[in-house]
Amino acid sequence: MDGGLRSEQFLRLYRMLEGALEKRYAGRKTGSSSVVIEYLHDADSEPWRADLDMCREIRNLLSHNADDDGDPVVEPSEAVVELLRQILEYVQRPRLAVDFGTPQEKIMFAHPNDSALDVLRHMLRMGYSHVPVRDRTGLVGVFSAGSLMAYVGSAGLDGLSDSLRVGELKRAIEFGEERSEKYLFLPEDAMLLTVRNAFEKRRERNSHLAAVFITRDGTQQSEVLAMLTPWDVIKDG
Repeated sequence: MDGGLRSEQFLRLYRMLEGALEKRYAGRKTGSSSVVIEYLHDADSEPWRADLDMCREIRNLLSHNADDDGDPVVEPSEAVVELLRQILEYVQRPRLAVDFGTPQEKIMFAHPNDSALDVLRHMLRMGYSHVPVRDRTGLVGVFSAGSLMAYVGSAGLDGLSDSLRVGELKRAIEFGEERSEKYLFLPEDAMLLTVRNAFEKRRERNSHLAAVFITRDGTQQSEVLAMLTPWDVIKDG
């Protein structure tokens, strides 16, 4: 393929990339006039950031610079065209949130009849911060250090004993707007970007979204497939 055809193909791929990113950021206020530059600042672009920035510079040279005869000052190589194609495929490929969280088989679940202090001890040994609580109806809440402190705040230290059951912390562990720690349920086809945006929006509003649960149909009564915390999003980025 000669240089002219490669340049045309490169520019076509770049326009497709811009179109894909415009769809991604549709309805979202961005801080840049260029969706490509916006994406370069997005955690999702990290694996390809340097290569994409190079492609952006090549695109600018192809579109806005020419020699005295009107010919472009650069011509992309076959390798660069292929690189841009791979970046486009990466952007277009859906990344499901369920693939980036803690899978069901690795989540520590508690039951309302479990000893609250035994669950807390296990959390401390394993380094868990949040333990979803479920019974035969589905998830009924989340046990955490914060929920335990909320319980102590209302019941006092005398309420702590080896006989205390997780279910007795009912108001402190159940889902509800009055709880300081918030939780979100999304269906199994939810995109990773949706979860990332949810954490970002909560942070902007100074509202603590502690975890996102991916379930079969996006309800708390459905089977839990994965759990994501802000660390999972940061790790992916």
